[in-house]
Amino acid sequence: MSNELISVIIPFYNLEKYVRRCLDSVLGQTYGNFEVIAIDDGSSDNTAEMLAEYASKDARIVFKRQDNAGAGAASNFGIESARGEYLTFVDNDDFIEPTMYEQLIITLKENSADMAVCNFNLVYEDYINKRYGNVKTGAVNLYDDVYGYFCGRCACAKPNNYTWTRLYKSSVVKNSGVRFENLRLGADTLFNFKLLPLMNRVAFIDEGLYNYVQREDSSVFTAAEKENIAMVYADGFQSLADYYKTNHFKEFFDVLPIHAYTRLRSVFFYSRLAGLSDSEIAANCVSGFKERDIAKYLTGAAI
Repeated sequence: MSNELISVIIPFYNLEKYVRRCLDSVLGQTYGNFEVIAIDDGSSDNTAEMLAEYASKDARIVFKRQDNAGAGAASNFGIESARGEYLTFVDNDDFIEPTMYEQLIITLKENSADMAVCNFNLVYEDYINKRYGNVKTGAVNLYDDVYGYFCGRCACAKPNNYTWTRLYKSSVVKNSGVRFENLRLGADTLFNFKLLPLMNRVAFIDEGLYNYVQREDSSVFTAAEKENIAMVYADGFQSLADYYKTNHFKEFFDVLPIHAYTRLRSVFFYSRLAGLSDSEIAANCVSGFKERDIAKYLTGAAI
């Protein structure tokens, strides 16, 4: 088995209830050569004290603290601190299966890939929806069919565009200059889509190795109650469009209408979770997309 170091980046913020389950699931991995970069993002509960306790007992845990700046800033700090040949992420209220990193690194290396992606389970209080994401075992040469990749893997039903289902080559991430932006929603997707043009090959394994905990009080579920998320997604889309255009990633620039559709779909999905009516969602889209490029791609005006 491979023995390269994996850097596991976990931002923590005010979720002391989930700290032990999260960390124990990582520390119990069958693949043993990893470091856990645990960043407390200015928590006001006992999260920082719990992380310090874990770090004092296990040398694999690197405990850092920062003033509250958001999960994106904490993740970026983790990227800069990472020493591993590979890196990955975990959300602080989730947990992973014991063989996750072993299976991902084997899949990545056997396929000579820049990134390996696994499936995930949706974990509810009273049941688990297993292998939820749209992952089919195999490998893809991205530049052979960028359109097919976006349609089949990203714009499909039950898409899997999260950072925490992925094991990345650290050199690709660090050398890319791509970092997380301060978005309330969609930061994972934006990060991944900016990295894609810099990768040649991606490998997949259809195993539910990550457990995505569904909480009604999570920021994902409550964001639409607090702001116009159509505007949030439009800003993220604009950042991606500008990035593809500036760097002359033509093959990826040409599939932006597909990405625009996925952003619109996400607006409706999360807005309905928050209890907004269709008329309220439509009004948010009109105001949120107004005078932004996403509207041009959705209407075909940019084609």
